[in-house]
Amino acid sequence: MAENKTVNLALIGTGAWSGSVGDAMMKSSKINLLTCFDPVTEKRKAFSKRFGCEYEESYEDVLNRDDIDGLHLATPNHLHAEQTLLAAEHGKHVFVEKPIANTLTDARKMIATCHKANVVLMVGQHLRRLTGIRKLKELVEAGIIGNPIQVEGNYSQNLGFALTPESFRWRGDDTGCPAGSLMTMGIHHADVFNYLFGPIKSVFSYFNKLYIPAPVDDVTTTVFQYESGVLGYLGSNYASPKAVWFYVYGTEANLLCTITPPELPFEEYLLWWQQVDQDTDIQIFEKGKTGSTTVPLTIGNPIIEEIDEFADCIRTGAQPETDGKSALSALAFIRAAIESSKSGKQALLQA
Repeated sequence: MAENKTVNLALIGTGAWSGSVGDAMMKSSKINLLTCFDPVTEKRKAFSKRFGCEYEESYEDVLNRDDIDGLHLATPNHLHAEQTLLAAEHGKHVFVEKPIANTLTDARKMIATCHKANVVLMVGQHLRRLTGIRKLKELVEAGIIGNPIQVEGNYSQNLGFALTPESFRWRGDDTGCPAGSLMTMGIHHADVFNYLFGPIKSVFSYFNKLYIPAPVDDVTTTVFQYESGVLGYLGSNYASPKAVWFYVYGTEANLLCTITPPELPFEEYLLWWQQVDQDTDIQIFEKGKTGSTTVPLTIGNPIIEEIDEFADCIRTGAQPETDGKSALSALAFIRAAIESSKSGKQALLQA
């Protein structure tokens, strides 16, 4: 494909997150959103009307269109593998929202199939694209913190109380959303932790179900160890007010990155992720100094950035930053945490 050609995409799955994706696609100069599909007729028609694209009656109808270069899958976790394999068989490039799949077996099959078909496989792990996270990485690589010692983080909000039986996240097994909040939200942190200091070697986790009505764990605590010996903690729950933060400890300085999500109606909150950098703050606590210094940040749009990168990879054959391999590492963290919570023992990552 010519490097300056506009890429034609179809969006599959027109649930809540599709509003933010569709809005970002409208702002991108590198893609055309041609069509969409959702098994719920009213939802696909509403998305089509909102964003001025066509809609299809079936997933197969999308795959059979010769004018579609790639698919953006915003569908339930357990459908990712089947849909990706079919897309690859039809020569369509695939952008799949996190997690890459619910199981490591499915994830590996997706990676291998896309590689064999010579199509791009990109995974929507947008949190590492925040300018605050990019700045953390820059400061660590510049040696500002000295030698790394420990990392901590939490990604929580009370989405669990809004779950209903028809939602795939209501189910806590591999047909739904195993590990609950850890798979839904914490997997973003798992990706960032790998991005900062990876690879991670082992985890020890506790899962509990305390408050939400869905039969799924609503609070998780995981401690982990990198191959380097650096230690970490990740907390995630489905029941508390919103919390999104990272703390990085070093021999010369500590770094605190805080993301402050606003209290908005859910659909507006999802749109806010395009402006998340405006509500991100980094403080540096240096050895021998009292208090902290705020680190200035630029403003970007992580959702458009990943859509544009997907288009660039399709046009040039380049490998995306958040490819199948990196997504497999993040999923391996979650699967090891699930194993540990069940066994009561440390679990090794199987990426």
